[in-house]
Amino acid sequence: MATLTVQAPKLQFDPAGPSAQLEKPVNVKLPPVTHADGQAASQDQLQKIGAFIYRKQAGAEEMWNEGEQAWQPVSTDVATLAALTPLALAFKDGQPEPWQGVLVAAGQKDRNGAPRFAKAVNGEPVYRMRALARFQRDGALAEAVSAPSADLTFISATEKQRFAISLTPEDPGEANVARIHLRNSSLQPAAFIELRASGPELEIANCNSSGQVTARVILTAAGDIELRPMSGRRVIVHGDLEAEHLRYLPAGGSVKQDL
Repeated sequence: MATLTVQAPKLQFDPAGPSAQLEKPVNVKLPPVTHADGQAASQDQLQKIGAFIYRKQAGAEEMWNEGEQAWQPVSTDVATLAALTPLALAFKDGQPEPWQGVLVAAGQKDRNGAPRFAKAVNGEPVYRMRALARFQRDGALAEAVSAPSADLTFISATEKQRFAISLTPEDPGEANVARIHLRNSSLQPAAFIELRASGPELEIANCNSSGQVTARVILTAAGDIELRPMSGRRVIVHGDLEAEHLRYLPAGGSVKQDL
């Protein structure tokens, strides 16, 4: 069977940097595919072309099977890949990389409902792509699989924003913690409001320049309201304070008293 020259896919995203934002698309571009004699394979000769996605984490590598909606053991065999469904690439005439597609990572799930793509933690998972091309010219079929693309890792765009809302876990249908937070110019936490379904509880807090909590107000699951100033600081009330009952710790005392 005749062979083709298929270069590794190029991955482009905005803003450019070491990692792509999970919430933004990644453009997949493939330079011209050429026959053994150097002639570019044309669109009318096309049998199949696309990109397969590979994932590496914890020392193991897998590939995405679109038909099964699951990650599976790696294969780079042409015949094996030709039977699977790749990320589609469409021909755009006049472009230096004429075969192009788009990877949309955000919101994609596997067959069990788990996120298909994840932001990197300690550098993993790492994704890459290989292109498969099959063309027929003069009755002869030519095919090949490319070398892998450059490594691709994801970050979350919300982690680069001064103001953001985050969920834990990230699926809104399963989230049990919701946090509204503001970061300082160094992207350290400046203040947050956190709602916790367990309890439930509500916490309002501010932070120092290093992101450490300094003071907080907590509405507890039991119905109490807790005021927690930073160690050595005070709760200051400007105006009248009305209470039905007071319990306090006298200066130098060890037992609380009622007033």
